[in-house]
Amino acid sequence: MKTLNLYDYLVIVVYMVMMVGIGLYFFKYIKSSSDYFRAGNRLNWWIAALSAFMSSFSAYMFTGGAGVIYQEGLTGTVILAFTGLAISSGYFLFAGLWRRSRVTTILEFLDQRFNLTSHQVASWTYIPFNILYCAVALYSLAIFIASSLGLDIFSVIWICGLVIVAYTLFGGVWAVSVTDTVQFLVLLPVCLLLIPLSLAQIDSLGDFFSSMPEGYFSVPSQQHPWYWLAALLVILVHGQNTNPIAQRYFSVRDEAEARKVSLMCSLLFIAGIMIWTVPPMVVRYLYPDLSQIVPLPNPHEGAYVVIALRVLPHGLIGLMIAAIFAAAMSAIDSQYNVISGVVTKDIVQKLFKRDLDEKKLLRIGQLATLAIGLIVISLSLEMAKSGQGSFKTMMKLSSLTGTPLATPLLLGFIYRKAPGWAYVFSFACSGFVALLCAFSPPVTAYLAGLGSAMEFTLTTFAIFFAGLGAFFISPLIFKSSPAEKMRIGNFFAKLGTPVDVDTEIAESEIDNFKMPRLVGLMSIILGAIIALSALIPASLSDRLINLCLGLVLGASGWLIFSCANKDRP
Repeated sequence: MKTLNLYDYLVIVVYMVMMVGIGLYFFKYIKSSSDYFRAGNRLNWWIAALSAFMSSFSAYMFTGGAGVIYQEGLTGTVILAFTGLAISSGYFLFAGLWRRSRVTTILEFLDQRFNLTSHQVASWTYIPFNILYCAVALYSLAIFIASSLGLDIFSVIWICGLVIVAYTLFGGVWAVSVTDTVQFLVLLPVCLLLIPLSLAQIDSLGDFFSSMPEGYFSVPSQQHPWYWLAALLVILVHGQNTNPIAQRYFSVRDEAEARKVSLMCSLLFIAGIMIWTVPPMVVRYLYPDLSQIVPLPNPHEGAYVVIALRVLPHGLIGLMIAAIFAAAMSAIDSQYNVISGVVTKDIVQKLFKRDLDEKKLLRIGQLATLAIGLIVISLSLEMAKSGQGSFKTMMKLSSLTGTPLATPLLLGFIYRKAPGWAYVFSFACSGFVALLCAFSPPVTAYLAGLGSAMEFTLTTFAIFFAGLGAFFISPLIFKSSPAEKMRIGNFFAKLGTPVDVDTEIAESEIDNFKMPRLVGLMSIILGAIIALSALIPASLSDRLINLCLGLVLGASGWLIFSCANKDRP
C-alpha cells in the first residue's frame, strides 16, 4: 500500500480551503434566519436532492458501513440499501407535507399541531440527542482519516471539527447545500474508479468466491438476521423523514419539488450501493485479517482506506481522503444547521425573546452553530478514548433516541384525531421503554443474554410500538378543547393548501445568483487540480488515471456551468 505524499496533502488542503471559501462567499447573501435555516425556499431542487443524499451518506459509509460489508458480505449491502428504501417513503407521503407545513425548523409545527408543551419537550430533547449523533459521525470520520494518514485520532477530531464549524457558521444552509453538491461530484467518479481498480487485484472470480467465508453472499447473515433488518428499517424510516432531509424538503419552492428531492435521493442511494460494496469485499479477499495492517480498535472499519491506498495513484489518494472528509461534513454540517435552528427559533424566540428581529435571530443562530460544534468535538474526543466501534455506537444511539422523538412527529402529519397531548404522551411512553432498555439492570441483563441482534431488535420494536400505541389511543385519554380543535383544524387546512410560489416566497438578493454556476466552477477547479496531478512522477497508468478523472470532473463542471443560464435561480 502507498502512503500519502506531498501532492496528496496539497489536494486535501486546497479542497478544505474551497469548502471554507464557499461558506464565506454565501455570508453576504444571508440576511435573515429564513435564509440561514431554509435558504428562503429558493434552493434548486436537484441541489437539495444531492445535498440530502450526501447528508444521509456520511463518512460512516466508508468506515462502519464498509466494515459491515467486509465482515458480513451481501447482508452488509442490504443494510446500506435500506436507507434508500426508507427515503422513498418521503416521496409518497412526507415530502409534500413538510413543504406545505411552511416551517423554518423541523419542530416548529408542533406548537400548531399539538401544543406549546409538546413543542418545548421535543425541542429540549432533540438537541442533546442529535448532538450525540454528530459526535458519532465526527468520530467515524476521525477513524478513517487517522488510519489513512497515520495521524493521532484526537488531533484529527479537532482539525476536522473546526473546519466543519467554520463554513457552516458563515454560510448556513446555502453553503451546506452547495458544498454537499460539490462533494457529490468529487466523490462519485473516484468511487466509480475504485471498482475496476479493485477488481483488477483479484486473481480470478472463481478464487474470489471460493475464498470467502460460508454464507458471505447470502441474506440475511447469522449476525444480522431478518428480524434485525426489519428493526433497522423502522429506525431508518423515522430518521430519513426528519432531520436534515426534511429541511431540504421545506427549503425548495413547492411540494412538487420536495417530492423530486425525495425521489432523486432514494434512487441515488439504491443505485449507488453497489459502488460502495465491491471495494470492501475485495479487501476481505486480499486481507482476511485486517488487524495485521490497520492500527484501529476495530480494524474492519479501515477496509475502504486499505483498498484506496493500494490502488489509487498519488493525487487521487488525496482527493479520496478529501471526499471521505466531505461525506462526513455533509452529515455533520446539516445537523449543525438544523440543531441551531431549533435553538434559535424553537427555544430562544419562542420562550425568551418573541420580538427579536431577523438580524438578531441570525446572529443567535450563528452563535448556536459555534457552540454546538465545540460540544460535538468534545464528545467525539471522549468516544475516541473509549474505542467503541462506530457502527455499534450508531445503531445503539439510533434505537434509543431517534424513535421516541420521530414517531409522534411524523404521525402528527397523518393522524388527525390525535389531541394536543398526543405527542407528549407518545414520547413519554416510548422514552420510558427506552430508559428501561438502557438502564434497568434486570432488563439489560435479559436483553444481553439474547444476543446482540435480538437485543437490538427487541429494543427497537419495544420503543416504537410503545410510542405508536400511545399515540393512537391518546384520543381515548385526552379530550381536545374547542380552541384546540380549531387550531388543529387550521393546521390540517394548511397542509391541504398548495404552496403559492408567487405570493409566499419573498424577493431576495440571492435571486440574482445562479447556484449551478458556483457548483460548476468549483468542479472545474478541482478537475484542473487532479488533471495537473498527471505531472506527478509516477507510472504511465497512474498518470493517465489522474488525467482522465480530472478531465471527467472538469467536463462535468463545465456542463453544469454552461447550463446555468437555462436553469432558474
